[in-house]
Amino acid sequence: MADRSFAGVFPTHHGQACIWVCTPSGDAKAARRRTGSRVEAFGELLERSAPQLTERLRHARRTSPVQGMLRMPNQVRQAFGPGWALVGDAGYHRDAVTAHGISDAFRDAELLAVAVDGALGAGAEETAALALYQRQRDQALREIFEITCRLAAYPAVPAFVELQKQLSAAIDSEAAALASWPVPGERLLATA
Repeated sequence: MADRSFAGVFPTHHGQACIWVCTPSGDAKAARRRTGSRVEAFGELLERSAPQLTERLRHARRTSPVQGMLRMPNQVRQAFGPGWALVGDAGYHRDAVTAHGISDAFRDAELLAVAVDGALGAGAEETAALALYQRQRDQALREIFEITCRLAAYPAVPAFVELQKQLSAAIDSEAAALASWPVPGERLLATA
């Protein structure tokens, strides 16, 4: 980790790994202007962010093109409308700096399923059920979304580390809350 930048690696498949760098868009654009290619810009950013990882990769073989994404907007969308509803990234987008997101899609899908079940089976009015879904979703995403927005500003390393600790605590809290929810249909399965 360096000021305004950090990098990492995670295994993917067939013995391969994904190497990544997160940095503000302006820094990535500047690196691209200084170098002759995306590969060279990525190498420069990786060297700045994680020199030990760069050294480990000196004899590695690249198996796919360098890809990047700039301007990842943090935004929350309306979660429903007549005949439609959104879950996960479709309903709101959060910068990938946290590497936390698939849980949101699962959580939202469960909240939406309960709302739709209420509208279809329990006689709740559809708009009211979907409005409840949106309120629950917005409440559930708020803390991690706010931390993500602050992390995406790439504050100085000590503040970044403190925000990562807050993110970790928020994710643990979210996981505990999700684990406490009843399993949908569990009551029906027990009586079958």
